This record gives sequence, structure tokens and C-alpha cells, in this order.
Amino acid sequence: MKKYALSFCFALAAAAVFAQQGADLLARYAARIAEVKTLQSHFTEEKHLALLSEPLKSQGNLVFDKTSRRLRWQYTQPFENGFLITQSGVFRLQDGKKQAVKNALGRMMAAQMLVWLTLDFASLQQDYQITLNGQEITFVPRSQQNKAVQKITVLVDAQNPQLVRQVTMLEPGGDFVVWKFADTRLNEPLPQGALL
Repeated sequence: MKKYALSFCFALAAAAVFAQQGADLLARYAARIAEVKTLQSHFTEEKHLALLSEPLKSQGNLVFDKTSRRLRWQYTQPFENGFLITQSGVFRLQDGKKQAVKNALGRMMAAQMLVWLTLDFASLQQDYQITLNGQEITFVPRSQQNKAVQKITVLVDAQNPQLVRQVTMLEPGGDFVVWKFADTRLNEPLPQGALL
């Protein structure tokens, strides 16, 4: 019995050390990501739905200014639409027009998008269990009430953890969405009018 108790204590100690190492690595990621003030990237999106044999594909551009908390997520193919977050509100972009989003859900989604873009681990840890495996950060909702997301996996660049290469969001029914980011530029001046 003592042998099992001792083994159990070693296992708990190892788990505590691993958890601390994970927390230290998260803190290092957070510190590096906090250095990002502006971000520009091209993205591709693939929606894998059980009802379809091929994924739905789209492309677009992302522009983010952390200081002013402004974000433009713009789809360019196969259609043009997206959204814009500014200090004055959340706007839907469609057919070259900007329309204010006035409902609470739109504002909540905008706030969540800013949390994810900055990888605000302190906020995310309240809602997600976060684990690390190399360059892969996995987020699993803590609440069983979360009906929209089963798991989110973020893959960061091996040489520069400030660069997110891919995000995969798995839904409870098995459908999933993959965003791949390329040509990402960090902390460069943003083009004039990019966030209007």
C-alpha cells in the first residue's frame, strides 16, 4: 500500500511541476504577444461541414491595432463582407457599406474577438482549460453549457510565437473551421484608411 501511495505522490508532484512549466510557458507567450501593437495578415478559411463533401473556402485580410482596439476582418473571396470594430462601435461590412451592429450579441462577439487576437490568457483561463504541446495551444471550454465550441487549437510559429499560423475550432457535432494565416506583418505602420 505504501508503494502505491508513494507512486501516487510522485505522480501528483510530477503533474504539479508540469502544470507550473505550462504556466511559465504561457506567461512567456503572453509577454511576447503583448509586444505586438499592430498586425496585418492574409487568411484563408475552410469550413468543414458534415453535410458537404468539400469544405467551404474563403479568403480575406485582417488588420488590427491593439492601441486603439480597432480591428478589420475583411473577406475578399468568394464574396466581400466582414466586420469592423472601433471605439465607437461594431460595424458589419457588406457590399462596400458599413452598418452599425446594435445588438448585444454583436458587441459580445467583438469583445471576444479582441480577447482572442491579443491572446489574453488571463481572461481566456476563466472560460477555457488551456494546455500546451510544443507550438500548439489548446483551449477547451470549462463550462458544459458551451454549445458552440468543443475545442480551439492555436498553432504558433516555431521561431516566433508572436505569429499565429493556424486556428482550428471544433464544434460539438464534429463540424470544424480552420483559419490559416500567411504574410503576417507585425508592428508595421498600417495603411491609411485600413481601419475605417
